Amino acid sequence: MVTINHFNKDVAAHKKMIYKNLCANVIRNENIITTQAKARQAQPHIERFLGKALAESKQLARSTTTTTTTTTSSSNNNPGEKLLQIKAFDYLQPPDKQDVGLKVIRELTQRYANRDHGFTRIIKLEPRLGEDKAPMCVLELVDSKYEIKLWFTAKAVAKLELQNIPLDDITELNVKKLTSGRPDGEQVFRNAVETCKKEFFKNGIEEKEVGGGGGEERDGTDSATATTTIDDEKLRKSLESLPNMERHTGELKGKLLVSKKYKTKPRRTPGATEAQLGSSNIPQSPFLRST
Repeated sequence: MVTINHFNKDVAAHKKMIYKNLCANVIRNENIITTQAKARQAQPHIERFLGKALAESKQLARSTTTTTTTTTSSSNNNPGEKLLQIKAFDYLQPPDKQDVGLKVIRELTQRYANRDHGFTRIIKLEPRLGEDKAPMCVLELVDSKYEIKLWFTAKAVAKLELQNIPLDDITELNVKKLTSGRPDGEQVFRNAVETCKKEFFKNGIEEKEVGGGGGEERDGTDSATATTTIDDEKLRKSLESLPNMERHTGELKGKLLVSKKYKTKPRRTPGATEAQLGSSNIPQSPFLRST
C-alpha cells in the first residue's frame, strides 16, 4: 500500500522552504553536499521546477523568433521581461529569483536544449564523521563543467590508497567509466588522485615552522599551529574511519552485491541440472501444480 507523509501545517511550510532553498543553491552552485534523505526528497521538486522553467523559456524564445513587430521582439529579448513572463520562477523565493532565473535563461536553456527531464543526479559519498554517521551525497546538475564525479571518485581512491585498502567493485567500475571515455583518461585520473592526496589528506607536504619574533608574529604562529592541529585531527579521524571490508576483501568482493546484505540464490534456467544450480532448491510455483 502506498504511504503518504502527512505533516502539520508549520512543518509542511518549513519543508517547502527547504526544498526552495535547495533548488536555488543547486542551480546557483551546480552542486551541493547534503544527506541522502534530504537530496532524494528535494530532487523531484528541482526536476519539476527546471522542467517547467525550461519549457516556458524555450516556448518564449520560439515565440520571439516568430514575432514580426520590433517592439515585441525587443521586449522579449530583455532578460528582465522574461523573468516576469515565465511563471515557473514564482516557485523561487524573491531574493533568489533574479540570479537563479537569469542563469536558467542564459545558461541552462542552451545546455539542456535537447533535454526535457533528468537534469540532476545523486552521487553517494561516505558517511559523515560524528555520532550520527549520516549517509552523505552530492546533488548536482548533469553536464556540468566542474567534473564532480571525477574529483569525488579520485578522492575516494586517494583515501583507500592511503589506507592500503584495495578498491571495491563499484569504485573500480566508476574509475573504468571515467577513464575509458576520454583521451589520456588514466593519466588524468592519476593526476587527480595525486592532487587529492595533497589537498585533502596533506600527503607529501612538509610542514613549515614559523620562526619567533614580535608579539604579532607569535600570535600568527599560535593561530597557524592551532589550525594545523585541527586539520590534523580531522585528517586522522577521516583516515581511521574504515569502510565495510566485505566490499573490498570479503564475500562481496567481485560480485557487485554492494547494496545487498544477504546472499542471493541463482535463478533457475531451462535445462540446468542440480549440479549447475548448486545447493539451491527453488520450489515449484503453486499456480502450476495439477489439481
